[in-house]
Amino acid sequence: MPYQYPDATASRRITELDIERRALWAGLICSIFGLAAGLIFFAGERPALFGRWSVGLVSAICGATAAASSSAYAFRFILRHREPWLRRIPAWRQLITAIGLILVHAASSVMIILVLFHLFQQAFLGLRLDVLAGGLAVSAVTGLTAYLCLVATARTSAETLSVVLGIFMAAGVLISMLLAEDQGWWRSMFSFLGTSQAGHGSFWTFNLTLIISGLVLAAFTEFLTRDLVLLSRTYRCRPALRRYRLARRLRPRPRIVRWCLVVVATAIVGIGMVPVNVSTQVHSGFVQMASVAMIILLAGTAVLLPGYPAVFHMMSMAAVAAVWAAFILWHDWSYYNLTGFELSVVAIMFSWISVFIRTTAAMTRDGEERNQARLAGESQLPARS
Repeated sequence: MPYQYPDATASRRITELDIERRALWAGLICSIFGLAAGLIFFAGERPALFGRWSVGLVSAICGATAAASSSAYAFRFILRHREPWLRRIPAWRQLITAIGLILVHAASSVMIILVLFHLFQQAFLGLRLDVLAGGLAVSAVTGLTAYLCLVATARTSAETLSVVLGIFMAAGVLISMLLAEDQGWWRSMFSFLGTSQAGHGSFWTFNLTLIISGLVLAAFTEFLTRDLVLLSRTYRCRPALRRYRLARRLRPRPRIVRWCLVVVATAIVGIGMVPVNVSTQVHSGFVQMASVAMIILLAGTAVLLPGYPAVFHMMSMAAVAAVWAAFILWHDWSYYNLTGFELSVVAIMFSWISVFIRTTAAMTRDGEERNQARLAGESQLPARS
């Protein structure tokens, strides 16, 4: 029986203080690991802040290890207890969710650490550290990364995960643009950043960003579907619409919404795994898969998501019209090139997804508050003799 998310309580409640305590322990253990790694790597050397075997590079390696380890621990021993429904879904879906969370935190840590140390190197030009200072720097970065990633994973929700996904995708694409060896890449197409002609740095950054983003979107879909299932249980047709037979038959469709998002996630992974220079047809096929799934989701919100505010459905229709207008501007009027069209569509899609997530989260919180108020009112009723 799919999409059964019972609201069972965990055998042992994980409190906010438990999360902070475990995060501090993770930070302490990983800082010791970072200190040992720094002392070993920098023995007899005076490393620079950025470059080959620099403080930044060793910190990025240790930070990625700490981020992956703390995220895996937080998912297995904290998040699955705070969100009991996660234990009810099939094991392979739990695995995909865990992999998405682990990879996005590890990859984000690497990008942030490298960018920061690159900026520090530019600010302190020519600075080199001794063994102790280098080891302490690696230790501090590794410990802080472990602490933040454990806290972020333990408190994962659809709303927070959407923010992580948006920031990660934007940062990854921006870095791949900066790493592109061909500064005129934008004259071709957006997918040019994922080809070998753009340079090795841009190639790996762009494609890995897409692959990890697709896995994160699949993980995000699980949390969003859970919220949609909760909303569908409390859905009531508005009194003003009950006289219409069609409106009375409409119900939220979490299954269809989930499959649309899963198709988009699969297509994004496919786009990253098959660059346009490897196979144009396969790459274009994945792009078309994502486009069709998103159009179905946008155009069908009134049917798939009844009960949402009317302005949300109006915005969904406006998004479809905006995509069509962007296509006309590119294809018929040649107002901009293919890169401009692709960037426009991506901006429209992610703006709509952000509004969709925030609207769903707001409706879920309102529903929980109403349930708590109802239970509180029932508990205050006098007992009958």
